[in-house]
Amino acid sequence: MVNLHDRWAIQIQYAGAVRTSCQIAWLLLIISTSTWLRAQTDSEPLALLRPAFQKFEQPKETRTRFTYLDLRHNVNFNEKGKKTADETQLYDVTYIGDLQYSRLLEVDGKPLKGKQLAKEQQRYDDAVREHSALDDAARVKILHEVIKSLGANVKLSDLSSKYQNAITGRSSPDICDCVVIESSPLPGGLQRSYKFWVDSAKQEVRRVDFTLLAYEDDKLKGSTFSFEYTSIDDVPLVSHSVIDATIRNEKKSVHVVTEHTYSNFRKFSVTTTIVPVESNSKQ
Repeated sequence: MVNLHDRWAIQIQYAGAVRTSCQIAWLLLIISTSTWLRAQTDSEPLALLRPAFQKFEQPKETRTRFTYLDLRHNVNFNEKGKKTADETQLYDVTYIGDLQYSRLLEVDGKPLKGKQLAKEQQRYDDAVREHSALDDAARVKILHEVIKSLGANVKLSDLSSKYQNAITGRSSPDICDCVVIESSPLPGGLQRSYKFWVDSAKQEVRRVDFTLLAYEDDKLKGSTFSFEYTSIDDVPLVSHSVIDATIRNEKKSVHVVTEHTYSNFRKFSVTTTIVPVESNSKQ
């Protein structure tokens, strides 16, 4: 192996041709080092995210469900910035059979009563009647709702192939002992930027923020979404979310700020029994 002093001696002795060779060697070294550093930057964040993302898949593979309270605060603004709506609703999120259902309990901090309570009771009774027998379409729907409840709804495969991922720091201890990972889209990819707070010791995503960098569906560029997670029996659940989005509705834009606070999680298991259908026809 040629040491540094020998390398300089060779370069002095063979000034012309060797200088060119060394320049090429250094250029190749710089390129390979840059590629290696980029690979390290990409692989380490993904290595932290992978086990955490695997936990997100668990609710789709198990019959364990959670009921909870959902406190929603919704504020709307028109194009001139005038507030057009400001309402708080408290829901008890339960299940009818295998299908998730949100039962309204309070509006603006006041329990339902009178006609409003009767209307909500009728809505619940109708839901029980309509969902008493779940077909395949209903099961697909509940699966879709579970996926949506994860919030960011981003796949690890997309992050590995369509994003540049980098560790940008650590969160303050009062928030969580987390590594902060930022993901920026590569050209041609989905125009969203992500920020993940990952507890590497517990292998959990504690928070996900993302921002739209282009118009998406009915939401304008600059709309932001934030989801915080808690873990119960190693199952990640959204505990708090804030959506701050500008939505294009026909020819008008509405600025919507919606906050959800989830609490009082209660776990139960869903069981399904398949029984034969008795025929009414006489044999």
